[in-house]
Amino acid sequence: MSTASVSASAPRAPQPMTTRHWLVAAGGFLVMIAASVVLSGLSLLHPFIVRDMFTDDHGQPMNGGQPAFLTYFTVLTIMIVVTMMFVAGRLIAKFGPRFMLGVGSSIMGLGVLLFAFAPNPVMFYVAGGVIGVGYGLSQAPIPPVITTSWFEAKRGLVLGIVLSGSGVGGLLWSVVTPRMAQSMGWRPTIVGMAVVLVVVSLVATVFLIRNTPADTGLRRYGAVPGEDGAPRLEDPETLPGFTSRDAMRNPWFWLLSLSFVMIGMIVSVTQVLPILLNVYTGVNISVFSLLLATWTFTLIFWKPLLGIINDRIGVIWMMTITLGLMALGFLYLPQMSSPAAGFGGAALVLPMLAMVFMSAGVSNATVAPPLVLRHTVGARDYSKLLSLGLSFYYIGSALGAPLWGAIQTLTGTYNSGLYAAPVVLALIVIFSLLAGRNAPKSWTNKAPAKDVSPAD
Repeated sequence: MSTASVSASAPRAPQPMTTRHWLVAAGGFLVMIAASVVLSGLSLLHPFIVRDMFTDDHGQPMNGGQPAFLTYFTVLTIMIVVTMMFVAGRLIAKFGPRFMLGVGSSIMGLGVLLFAFAPNPVMFYVAGGVIGVGYGLSQAPIPPVITTSWFEAKRGLVLGIVLSGSGVGGLLWSVVTPRMAQSMGWRPTIVGMAVVLVVVSLVATVFLIRNTPADTGLRRYGAVPGEDGAPRLEDPETLPGFTSRDAMRNPWFWLLSLSFVMIGMIVSVTQVLPILLNVYTGVNISVFSLLLATWTFTLIFWKPLLGIINDRIGVIWMMTITLGLMALGFLYLPQMSSPAAGFGGAALVLPMLAMVFMSAGVSNATVAPPLVLRHTVGARDYSKLLSLGLSFYYIGSALGAPLWGAIQTLTGTYNSGLYAAPVVLALIVIFSLLAGRNAPKSWTNKAPAKDVSPAD
């Protein structure tokens, strides 16, 4: 047998992990830490803002009070995010993730600065709109796009680690922000947060992140090279998957989009959770803090763990497990709709487990959609379709907040919604499974059989 034939039949080695792969993942993690300014940092200052801008000298609400501030600001920001994500995919495909990260992060920083210097409620809402523009163009869609571009193997784990940056940032802000606001005032605190957002985002974008492995002569981690053993540059038009036009005509894509709306509506229960905890714990602030800390802290660890589960058994099984745990949490939450009789002995075990189970579902809502969408639509026009698909998640979030409020207004409690949530969670898994199994059969560019498994 000739040397040439041995070489030709030898298995081709997949792309190993390199320093550049690690740097790109670290850049995505830092981008999500920067995004935590908007995702959680600003909300920690709401009590200071409400007391200063939405309460008169006699302690009475003015300018609509806290409900108006939270509702209008949140819904407006989310709707602007949704609008931007409808166009973000095409812009990312045209200009590249790095350019859009730089532009979007700068716009977000401007919005946060406007928020800091807003002299009246109207300017708060304007600032929310500017923040929504920047977030919808950059931090919302781009970290999953970068992860998918750079990682074939261990994609779920890396995505989970990257997305956990928002939890790490939220934990840091929860410690630092209240102290800064008490000592410096909330306006200087927000200025400092704007600086952190822009600086961290730009450092990650300029020094760590690259658009694609081909820009540096590499391949996705775990990808196999061409027949000659050299890195094979991928022509996007030859990648397996839907074109964006064909995806829009496919009913399974829309079924998956509906499941994203449902996920957003379910996860908006996070706005209700502190209210339930406050009722359940009463004046026991230490127990309230313990339950809330359990919820927040486990969010950080669930996201990488979900990535590992996805890489081992597939995204559908990962969704089944985590949303099943969340369903158990929902079934227990009605027990926390009235004050607890006491917290001695093992009385805290079930409430703490409920917080852990609920955080599993909320973490799933950020990790699973990019993965199940990638499996459903393929790599062909993934960056365009990811922005569109995730916009439905944010639509669900915008619809969910008033829906939970309406349930409480009509029934006096949140219990009917809490008991109905497990049914919705089951439908989310079923819709995702159906879309993941059936959509790849209609891909514009067909994939090898191994890429069509629902466990990918």
